[in-house]
Amino acid sequence: MDAATAERLRLAGVDELVVERGTVNLAGEVPVFRMAPAPSVAGSIPVALALRVEAVREKLGEGMASAVWRAIAAELGESTPVEILLDQPEVSSGLGDFVGALSNISGVPVIPVLTPQQLRLPEAVQAVSVARSCVVPIAGTGHPSLRGVAELPTLTIAEKLAPLASIGVRVRLAVGLHPVAEPALSEWGDDINPLTEPEIAAVRTSSIHDRTFEIRRSLNWSGRQWSAEESVAVRWLDASRLHTSLAEVGRLILPEVAGWDLVPLPPEEGGLGLSREALIRYLEGEGPNPEVTVKLETSGTRFTVSLDNPGPFGSAVSGVGNWLEVSIVSGSLVADSRGSFDRLVLGSVEGNQWNPRYLGAPTAARYSEIYVAPGEQLNTGPVRLSSRRAQVRVRWQLLLSSGDVRTGSLAR
Repeated sequence: MDAATAERLRLAGVDELVVERGTVNLAGEVPVFRMAPAPSVAGSIPVALALRVEAVREKLGEGMASAVWRAIAAELGESTPVEILLDQPEVSSGLGDFVGALSNISGVPVIPVLTPQQLRLPEAVQAVSVARSCVVPIAGTGHPSLRGVAELPTLTIAEKLAPLASIGVRVRLAVGLHPVAEPALSEWGDDINPLTEPEIAAVRTSSIHDRTFEIRRSLNWSGRQWSAEESVAVRWLDASRLHTSLAEVGRLILPEVAGWDLVPLPPEEGGLGLSREALIRYLEGEGPNPEVTVKLETSGTRFTVSLDNPGPFGSAVSGVGNWLEVSIVSGSLVADSRGSFDRLVLGSVEGNQWNPRYLGAPTAARYSEIYVAPGEQLNTGPVRLSSRRAQVRVRWQLLLSSGDVRTGSLAR
């Protein structure tokens, strides 16, 4: 990561970057590490180290903690992490003693990463009590980079964390950002927009993930070539869903929330769900909803309408939730082209009620878009009025992945 990005993250409120370095096996007498080369992180932002514990034996003691720290220190050289995160798929009876000993020997806070189900184990609660903190996954896509987000799905966040409410610890809650797909993608993934074009794919809400896209025309997307009649199921998390999760975190009273971890930082080139630019701008205070601009341009008895979404935040993927509607109070209109929208339906409007039917000639037209992408500009085709004096009203709606809607209107 370059210094400019690191500084921008710091100014946006990011306290530290957590670098995943690999795994450690604690099942034997000595620790066995598999560590990847350290990525370059420029700038002054603090950096923490994360290791996944592949296996663990009972009653880990000070000797194992000392051996683990010697191996970590040899790998890090003169650099010292601000903390060590231990992702613990298994919980042993000696975990608390080990966490405490490793923190004392290294002089660095050691923070266990534990799932909601693991918090039901006394050994896990004891380890958190020793560490005085932990990281608990509570939301996300289910990607393996953050385990446990789907555990205890019927419980609220407060109920998931109930075992920690009375021991006076500070908890960090983690949200998994990495998209998932079936078949799996070899990279983060491109923006979903090409798959929402009706000529390219059909969108199905019946899916093992959020949506399934049935390919109609060959295309290159997310690092591979897709052929007609293939399909891909995708789950992603955008800024609107992230905002909803963090809002629920903000309502938690006990245990005390020390912050949240977003796992992982999206790559610069990734656009599926939440791009790096969108994440940073959200942390800087923008979004999470699209900030659209709608303009009506007239020329005699003709007019066109544009809907511009200049920011990095998109709508939900919906066949009926995203639309722009034009209507007139008296007279009729003629609209032959859907422009750059996905669909055009002629009809009528009574009050604020859309009707996809009309008597005689249409008095309204509704333009639908399956997905309003970040940076996308949409335009209606030309609309002709029966009278120059006809009053035109424009309404629009965007559906968000959180279930909320964003609406607006203008008149001429």
